[in-house]
Amino acid sequence: MAPPPPSPPPVSLKVLFLLLRVLTGVFLVIALIILSTNSVTIVSQGSAFKFHFKDVYAYRYMLSAAAIGLVYAVVQLFFTISLFATGIKDPFNYQLDFYGDKVISYLLATGSAAGFGVSKDLKDTFLALVALDSTDPVDTFFSRGYASASLLLFAFICLAVLSVFSSLAVGKQIS
Repeated sequence: MAPPPPSPPPVSLKVLFLLLRVLTGVFLVIALIILSTNSVTIVSQGSAFKFHFKDVYAYRYMLSAAAIGLVYAVVQLFFTISLFATGIKDPFNYQLDFYGDKVISYLLATGSAAGFGVSKDLKDTFLALVALDSTDPVDTFFSRGYASASLLLFAFICLAVLSVFSSLAVGKQIS
């Protein structure tokens, strides 16, 4: 005989889950917008060249992590709104929450770390090797990289908190 389904979380926890899911999505949308529009024209000794985010592999990884995280956040937001509206949670959703939150949160954490690392290293190297007429465009370009990495970090924190709650929910479901 199958054990009875676990009771749904209290309303205050449902609201917290919904808020964290929405925040995750908002952080990821803003990170995607900032990163995908990040380009700069750099003038050095009379010649100009255009530098895009896609010229840096770590920024491409950040964009991929944010896009995958956003798709996951939208799917999970749908399930969270469904739970909020009906009060019924499918046992499959417990497993999706448990594994998905962990995998995607670590993906976002590595994307954020890659963004912070490459922004720091490339900015210092770029300024040391290239004679620039003005450092403002370079500062702006890498500041946007820092901003995107920070937003990925905030999204990771939201998902990490949700991951703890999903671990507790799966533990309650098993026992």
